[in-house]
Amino acid sequence: MEHYSIVMNDLPLEQRAKENYDAPFAMDVSLLESHVRNYAAGHAIDTPIVDFSKHLHVTDRHERIPAASLLIVEGILALHFPQLRSCFDLLIYLEAPDNVCYHRRKVRDITERQRSLEFIQSQYENNVLPAARRYLLPSKRFANLVLDSEADLATVEKRLYDAIVEQRALARVQ
Repeated sequence: MEHYSIVMNDLPLEQRAKENYDAPFAMDVSLLESHVRNYAAGHAIDTPIVDFSKHLHVTDRHERIPAASLLIVEGILALHFPQLRSCFDLLIYLEAPDNVCYHRRKVRDITERQRSLEFIQSQYENNVLPAARRYLLPSKRFANLVLDSEADLATVEKRLYDAIVEQRALARVQ
């Protein structure tokens, strides 16, 4: 979902870096919803590309996602928006304590986004954690399945796979 943040390319880097991309107002929900609906109708979609190190949308390129029988929409706000929830066949919430979430984000932001530890910690304390408490945690109630993502990766993957297989079997019966 993070590729569906609203475009703020016109803002200076310093201002873009201060924006809270973990809150609902930062998402282009209309575009995401239209892409999910088009994909569900059997069409390929062209997702936005974001240069996360500069907080910029790459406006001259997209990533083509060919149509297939399964689309996984992941992100901290995936269950927040009613118009998106109505598009999903299965709603899964991966639960993890704050320290695990912080560690995962820190590793991702250092290795994939070239961000400093100081920036990551400030962003986590000032944006991520407050947004998680306000938007993410309440959305847990909409999940069909809540998984403990602290379990070993093989166990989490197996439970996800089993849930998807079961949901797809139910959909074929209906």
